[in-house]
Amino acid sequence: MRYAKKSLLALSIASFIGMPAVALAEDIVGTINAANSTTYKVSVKNTATGLSREVTPASNGAFRISSLPTGEYELTIAKDGKIVTTDKVRVSLGSNTQASYDLASSGSEGLEVIQVTGSRINPIDLTTSDSGLVMGEIELDRMPVPRNLTSVALLAPGTVAGDTRFGNVASFGGASVAENTCYINGLEVTDTSQGLGCGSVPFEFYKEFQVKTGGYSAEFGRTTGGLINSTTKSGTNEWEFAVTGLWTPASLAESGRISKGNGGVGSAFRNTTQDEYSAKEVTISAGGPLIEDKLFIYALVNPRDIQDDFASRSGSTQYAADNQFIRRDSSGGDNLFWGTKIDWLITDQHTLSLFAYSNRSDTNSETYSFNANTSEIGSLLGSTVLKRGGDVKSLSYTGNFTDELTVTAMYGEIETQYTNVPGNLDCPTVTDARPIPDSQKITSCGPGGSYGDNVDNNEQLRLNVEYVLGDHLLRAGYDTQTRDTNHTSFPITGHNWTYRTLATGGSIQGNDGALYVNNTGAALDYVADRIFAGGGGFTTELDAWYLEDEWQATDNLRLSLGVRKDKFENAGVTGLVFSSFSTDIAPRLGFSYDPTGEGTSKIFGTYGRYYLPVPNNTNYRAASGVSDTTTYYLFTGSDATGAATGLTPIAGANSTVVNSVPNPAVQATFQAEEADPFAKDEYILGYETQLTDEITGSVRGIYREVVSALDDYCGPLASQATCTLLNPGEDSTWQLDNDADGVIDPDSRQTYTAAEIGLPEAKNEYTALQTQLAYAGERTRFTLVYTWSRSVGNFEGAVKSDIGQADPGITQDFDFPALMDGADGYQANDRRHVFKLYGSYDLLEDLTVGFNSTLASGRPMSAFGRGYPDDDPMVYGSYGDTFYLYDPVSDTYSFVPRGSIGRTPWSFKLDLSANYMFELGGVDMRATLNIFNVLDSQEIESINEHYETTPGVKNQYYGAAYTWQEPRSIQLGLEARF
Repeated sequence: MRYAKKSLLALSIASFIGMPAVALAEDIVGTINAANSTTYKVSVKNTATGLSREVTPASNGAFRISSLPTGEYELTIAKDGKIVTTDKVRVSLGSNTQASYDLASSGSEGLEVIQVTGSRINPIDLTTSDSGLVMGEIELDRMPVPRNLTSVALLAPGTVAGDTRFGNVASFGGASVAENTCYINGLEVTDTSQGLGCGSVPFEFYKEFQVKTGGYSAEFGRTTGGLINSTTKSGTNEWEFAVTGLWTPASLAESGRISKGNGGVGSAFRNTTQDEYSAKEVTISAGGPLIEDKLFIYALVNPRDIQDDFASRSGSTQYAADNQFIRRDSSGGDNLFWGTKIDWLITDQHTLSLFAYSNRSDTNSETYSFNANTSEIGSLLGSTVLKRGGDVKSLSYTGNFTDELTVTAMYGEIETQYTNVPGNLDCPTVTDARPIPDSQKITSCGPGGSYGDNVDNNEQLRLNVEYVLGDHLLRAGYDTQTRDTNHTSFPITGHNWTYRTLATGGSIQGNDGALYVNNTGAALDYVADRIFAGGGGFTTELDAWYLEDEWQATDNLRLSLGVRKDKFENAGVTGLVFSSFSTDIAPRLGFSYDPTGEGTSKIFGTYGRYYLPVPNNTNYRAASGVSDTTTYYLFTGSDATGAATGLTPIAGANSTVVNSVPNPAVQATFQAEEADPFAKDEYILGYETQLTDEITGSVRGIYREVVSALDDYCGPLASQATCTLLNPGEDSTWQLDNDADGVIDPDSRQTYTAAEIGLPEAKNEYTALQTQLAYAGERTRFTLVYTWSRSVGNFEGAVKSDIGQADPGITQDFDFPALMDGADGYQANDRRHVFKLYGSYDLLEDLTVGFNSTLASGRPMSAFGRGYPDDDPMVYGSYGDTFYLYDPVSDTYSFVPRGSIGRTPWSFKLDLSANYMFELGGVDMRATLNIFNVLDSQEIESINEHYETTPGVKNQYYGAAYTWQEPRSIQLGLEARF
């Protein structure tokens, strides 16, 4: 038996470069060098399921086998029914497997069998120009990576952790945390209401992850941030059972920190010393053939017992200290995940897959009184049931009709619930922001909050066609989504009380200028009663098509030429469309060039335009029948519930500010005629090379710019029934509904110049330089990443991290010109320097240790005020944070632009793990130990940036820490496979 002549590289990347065939993810591509190559047959067979495919090479020896499930394959080359060469290759998510064979020089023309052993690892993928990483569950199991999608994404260059007030989310390439998308088995599982987070499954269910940080193809859209793509495990021809147990004991975790007001010497603001998190979960899985080589199943159940205890507060986050302690418990049947994937190999050319799971959970949340200064937990105030998760199902089809033509299709449905069911409906939400001792502040008798339904339904359909035509791989696709939401919300007791102090000379701003000015000569206490209530059912329709040509232009140059067009349409509770966009044709262009022709390096670049749809949260705020009013009163006291008593409207009949009326918006009044959807352009240029057999390195430059910002303007020129959606800094035309009756006011259509509106042009830019070094040795594997970046502009994106506002697309940015005066600066997600080092080392054959570390510079800090030098309603409205601070003594304002106060400290985190494999009674076992934040570093991650509570009254908690790094914790695990 002889062996085919091959270079170590490439397992043969060098040979691949010389072929004209092209491919995308999950393809095997290659060439055979032989006389009359069309007389050969190339076939592959999945070693686990028996799936087989066969193709005939082109006259130049090129072959391509497309749309294969990930896994190990046996590749065979035969001539006249006799095997010439065999090999083993691996197909991975998001990357191409490249396999080329020199049969002529190996002497195999005489049909002597040539065997090649070992799966292929292609260190440089010359067929792609996108940016990101691909990693399997096995690689992740070697390292101390928390078991969630965000933690996987944070391994990629250009990603940073988002503000924890939005949950466990990540920022990609300077984008806000609400601009990402996620897929599982081709089904989009992104949060449709706000874009904050994604649906997920237990880690034992995942097979591979692909994190795209930029340069992604025209197939992907509805994101201006990043993309997380994952696949789950499937059954094989061998029955396999597994039981995995994980335990995160609270007793082995370190305690948290306390922050204090008045520069660190005042009363406690945040107290995490009593916070505890413990989790016990068991995953039981089974996979195997229902019919050998034909029908397979993988099923998993995951009962979880989670106890999460933490300090919290009633009322506004920025002005209220921790005064409540919450204990949340979800266990047993109330927190049971189940999932399955069934694959039917109808024939070797046609497959059908059913994917389904349920992650419904009911969490009992009990709220107790809490003294942040003494850390004492008091009596029970009330309880709430948090209904989360839902049901997911999808059906996917792949058909290879010829060697050149492949069709894929997917249909899916997702139902997700976010409903809270409070048990205490007698105690309102109360915030006391007055500069008085905590013991004198008014508090609620219960948890407060709101109640109502909140359920999302997402129906999806996707169709893709691929056709190989000579040197071109032509791709086309269409996908559509219908996103239905039923969301209602009502404040408990019908009121939300906030007590404040107004400095002498200070003012309360209304929609038409100053609503009230304190001319009493002394500080004045008052109370604001905000009533935010209403909602209903509403819908968003999303459609898109794309075309793409993957063209091997020369032996060393591959071009990706794609275009995409999206349509976004939002309808309110009445069914009438209030926002509709048809995007321009968005280019998605890329190239990959091998400068040496040896397959050991590539120069690559991409340019793309990306659009972000209007989220369903906007439907809720603008077109679901929500009423939002705030009335200001003088008061004499409060009752036992914390509600104000002895009320007198502070400005008589003019004491109420209306920010939303219950009549849903219509498009002519809500959306400017010239408005374009939110869009971002991205440019990437990079170089990647193989330095040695084990080491690869890369460097890339990235520039991202928002070319079309979309936000709501709420000044007096806007339709007063809601606000008006427009592109800031541009001339805009709209009509009015100023009497809020849901009918367009006659003859109200008007074009307003940018100068009349008064808003600046939106600016958001991200510039970065990324370097990466990866080592893959026999026992050692590691990746070192350094990213220098700068995120600058006058708005962050879809949400606002500096004030924790999660209203994508309709934040307070651009509501009034005054709010943008001073907004230009470094953004809250700006991290100038980020170092990442992660990997694993095999100490022994059965013992592996892993590490995962991040060193990052801090985020910019600001000092927000509550007033503005000009009370002209054309400039300043009834709410919002400004960049001006008022001095009541001199009656002057000082200007403090965004990010000019400094930065939070650098942070460092080191995680370590150990994995020990052994056998017990014929069962394969694995014991794991993960230590997160080994050094117990607890640097400040975010601070209170609100300097004032009202104009001239300093917020005693300004500068105090909101959040720190999570304290050290330990996770123990045991796994059995048989």
